[in-house]
Formats: sequence, structure tokens, C-alpha cells
Amino acid sequence: MPSILHHCILPFLRGRYNQVGGRLGLPRPDDNPRAHAPGIDPDRILVFGNGAAVGWGVRSHDLALPGHLARKLSHRTGRGVDVEVVADPGITIKNAGDALPGDRLASFDAVVIVLGVSDALRLTSARSWRAGLEAVLDRICAESHGGAEILLMGVHRPSSLRAFSVKEGSLVDKQAALFDEISREICRNRDGVTFLAAPVESEEFTREGDAPRGSVSDAFQVWAGHQADRLAPLLDARVLACRTARQTRNLPQSDEVRLSAIRALRILDSPHEKRFDDIVERTRVLLGTAGAAFSVIDEDRVWNKSFTGSMVQEAPLRGAMCGETIRSGTPFVVPDVWHDDRFVTHPAVRFYAGHPIETPEGVRIGALCVMDPEPRGVDSVDLVLLRELALSVQRELAEGVVPAGSVTSDEVVGAY
Repeated sequence: MPSILHHCILPFLRGRYNQVGGRLGLPRPDDNPRAHAPGIDPDRILVFGNGAAVGWGVRSHDLALPGHLARKLSHRTGRGVDVEVVADPGITIKNAGDALPGDRLASFDAVVIVLGVSDALRLTSARSWRAGLEAVLDRICAESHGGAEILLMGVHRPSSLRAFSVKEGSLVDKQAALFDEISREICRNRDGVTFLAAPVESEEFTREGDAPRGSVSDAFQVWAGHQADRLAPLLDARVLACRTARQTRNLPQSDEVRLSAIRALRILDSPHEKRFDDIVERTRVLLGTAGAAFSVIDEDRVWNKSFTGSMVQEAPLRGAMCGETIRSGTPFVVPDVWHDDRFVTHPAVRFYAGHPIETPEGVRIGALCVMDPEPRGVDSVDLVLLRELALSVQRELAEGVVPAGSVTSDEVVGAY
């Protein structure tokens, strides 16, 4: 029997799995692999792996697991949530460690691991599953923030995935169940790592043809709610104990890293672009200020990619509020610039509020900011809305680099 299994059955199943991805005909998200729920000090979550993390059946991550998780977790905690997804159907327990975003793991408050479907279908051995999972968890625990929660999801039962035509209770299902037993055992011996069985109600996931409209989205909602129920109290406890990744990701970043990211974007001294101009004008109108800008922090200057109101194209970095804004990942407000010795004053600017702009890698390169000629209280500006508008800028930046070039702008009076 072992000879038949290894020489006939295993190669057949593995070959079938390797080919089925191209024959599914199912859509998957092709947009920016991020989702969020509004809030000025959000929890940041990484969803990693394959299976439900891939988003089969929908075109947007906002409709897949990341979007539903962000909204459901925010509803339970009352805080904002940012979810980033690193998922691919080709990820297996053998290569998962190489797919981890190791350089950014320390910035997440929680990591949700969704692995096992591909390995169950390949009939990966229990020994390989154990060794691979231990290695993945070792790396995540070593490189993530000490206060991060790690949630390991149980394997989705392969027989519930109609595209693979696997019979219930088959060898593949039994292999998935074996992986879950091993995973539970490993998690029991690790602090900060929680095993969570896959929700039974998610069995409509990726069903083809006979599925009622909305069943795929409903399945993602079930997964997201299941995860949010477990994560919310864990994250709440970490926040109360001040043991989250916020302290790490809000630390000042080096000038070298920022300047390198800006050069890669090729955004400095580039022409005006309507997509950014529209966001800046909308920011000014919605927040009720006299001026607004999308500012990039160069080596010794603040260069405004887009601006409205009484401003110039660029100003010295020394004494500029935007230079202080990028020192943290949170909003920065100066109620009255004239009474703050840190900044250069100007008759046209007394109130300032800014939110840092980050690259997809989390590098703070500038700020979306608003200014007013009269002093205002901190509560006079909607910082949640300011962050939403800043995220709009970030989404535009993620669409691709801007064309290199120079711009000749009309001279206007005033600086900040």
C-alpha cells in the first residue's frame, strides 16, 4: 500500500492540484492588497497564506477576507483597523517562510495565518507539516513585535471546496484534520499563538455554479467574524497594557530610508496631477480650512506635490510642521503656530493639522495637511476624515510611480 500511495496516488493528486488553479475560472482580487476601517489609531493586521486568504470568488480585497475582517474587528473594538494581505495559491508550508514580509512583521499588532488547504490536497506528510509550521512560527515570533497576537487558522475542509471534487471523509480530509491536531499541539506550547478552527459555516466558500448569489461574500464574512471574535479581546488587552506594535511603527524613521523611498517614487519636482489636486481640494473643503497640501519631505525642503490656498511650491524644511508630522504615524495638530517655538511662523498660517503619508512599505514620505489663518482647537478638525483622505493619497501612490520631470508653478504669496 505505501508503494501504491507514493508512486501512484500522491503524484496524481499533486498534479491535479497544480493544474486546477488555472482551470477554476474563479476571479480573485487584483487591487491593492489592503483594506481598512476608519480610525486615527488603528490596529494593524497581516493576513497571510492561501485558501480563504487568497480571496477566490471576488474582485476586490474589500469584499474578501481583509475588508470584512477590518470592518468586523473595528465594530468590536471601536478602533480603526488596517489589514494587509500577503496570499497566493502557490504558498505551501514548505515555502511559506520565504513569502513572509519579514522586514515589516514588527509593524503588525496581529498576524492571521491561513495555511493548509494546498498541503492537504498535496498530501504533504505530517512530519513536513510539523517542521514547516514550526519554522514559520519561529520566524514570525522572532521578527514580529513582542506584543503581537498570532492567530493560526485551522485548515478548511477540502471536501467543502467543490472545485476540487474531493469526497467528504476522504484521505485529503483526513490529512487536513491531522494538520489541525498538530497545529493545536504546537500552539499550546507557544505564548501569543492561538489556534482557531475553521468555521463550519464557511463551507459555501468557492462553490461554483449552484451557489446562490452572495454566498462567497457571506463565507468571507463568516471567516472574518470568527477571527474578529477571537482577536478583539486579545487586542483590547494588549492596548490596555500598552503592549502593541504602535510604539514600534510610530518611532521616527531614518532620513536615508525616507529619501530612498521618495527617489523610488520619482515624485519630486514632477508635474501637477489632477488625481492629487482633487484630493487636496476636497480635503480643504471638507475640513473647512483656507489651505491644504500634499507635501513631500525632501532632504532640506518641503516640496508640495499639490496645494491650494496661500502657499508656495516649496519651503525650507527647518521649522516646518510637516517635518514634525512624519516623525510619527499619527495625526499632528498645532492649534496656534504663533505660540509654538518649534516652528517658523507666517502671518497666513496659525492653525495646522497633518497626517503622514506612507508608501506601501510603511515609509513616511510626507503629509496631507490643512492650514488656517486663525487659531483653532484640536477638536475643530475631524482627524478620522483627515486620515481617510490621506489614505486616498496613499492609494494613488500605490497605483504606480509618477512621471519624472519639472514643474513651473504660479508664484503665490505665503509659506508655512
